[in-house]
Amino acid sequence: MRNRRIKAVLAGGLVFGIGATVTLAAWTDTEAASGSFEAGTFNIDLSVDKTWGNSREMTFKATGMYPGSKVYAPAYVRTTAATTMKGQIQVVGSGVSGSANTIAESLEYRTVTRSFPSAAEAFASPCDASAFAGSPTFVFGGGASKQPLRASATSSAKQTVSPVAGSVQAYCFEVVLPASTPSAAQGTSAAHTWTFNAESVPAGS
Repeated sequence: MRNRRIKAVLAGGLVFGIGATVTLAAWTDTEAASGSFEAGTFNIDLSVDKTWGNSREMTFKATGMYPGSKVYAPAYVRTTAATTMKGQIQVVGSGVSGSANTIAESLEYRTVTRSFPSAAEAFASPCDASAFAGSPTFVFGGGASKQPLRASATSSAKQTVSPVAGSVQAYCFEVVLPASTPSAAQGTSAAHTWTFNAESVPAGS
């Protein structure tokens, strides 16, 4: 009888020991990281008279043109000082309508371009026949070829301008009235628009 009681007590103690559990508390901590986002800005300036944001009409000194004459005019493009990214420029010629007996039908042109690190250097570069000598970068036309003014055209190449007005792209336009222009074109006139389309370029591109 005594042995059975001892066994019973021991058995009870064994059950008690298995059922006992211990819960430990853990220290915790949390850190947070935040980010801020701001859109960049992109704008360009255009100059045709060596001042920025003023006139938009190129001056060719083209009054009194005659068969075989050539006239020249510059255009300069840069980003604004507040622009935070570089961009690419593509030039589009709108074309001009005219009958076979007007200079609008006969006029032809070529355009070359060059990049300068500052406006002062770009403005000092001549836009005349010398700009087309050697191996310049052509936007329209080529060494011996010209683009008809009557036909719309888009430059195949794009020119890069730096952010914060960091570079200036200088364009020189040469417009020619061919020697074959008919006498009936005397006294007629034409107007043409070139548009400089600019698009921002992602950083690292």
